[in-house]
Amino acid sequence: METHLKNRTKIYALAKAAIVTGLYIVLTCVLAPISYGMIQVRFSEMFNHLIHYNKRYLWAVTFGVFIANAYSFCAIDMIVGSLATLTFLSLSLKIGKYFENMRKKQLITSLLMSISMFTIALELKILNIDYHSFWIIFITMALGELFSMLFGGVVINIIARRIDLTK
Repeated sequence: METHLKNRTKIYALAKAAIVTGLYIVLTCVLAPISYGMIQVRFSEMFNHLIHYNKRYLWAVTFGVFIANAYSFCAIDMIVGSLATLTFLSLSLKIGKYFENMRKKQLITSLLMSISMFTIALELKILNIDYHSFWIIFITMALGELFSMLFGGVVINIIARRIDLTK
């Protein structure tokens, strides 16, 4: 009986992570015109904030980025984007441990994810995908990311009032 409950709990946790992965992919693809490119506002990035409620979402979002980036310009973006997400969200988790206030954790995550756009800007320059300067690409992507993350923080806070995201 105890093994059955543990298995059931694991299945529920996996299902919740899979739902977040799926939502990330669908939201990114439905809003594809603004989700990809040098100027992007990827509203699916709001799911990054879920890591502060439960660590399982670190992998859910990272996998969502990996799959969503399959629809971008190349397979390299799948690797670079998902590794940047994994790295900066892990860093956000480590820093977030020092804060109790969820809004402060979300602000940290928003800033770190905006800074992480340097990896994508660098990728676009190295692959010669964009003719703009690195700094123009980075600034536009960082501002889009910051907007997405701040807006997403509000949305996640509203959801968290109604649903216990820690479970």
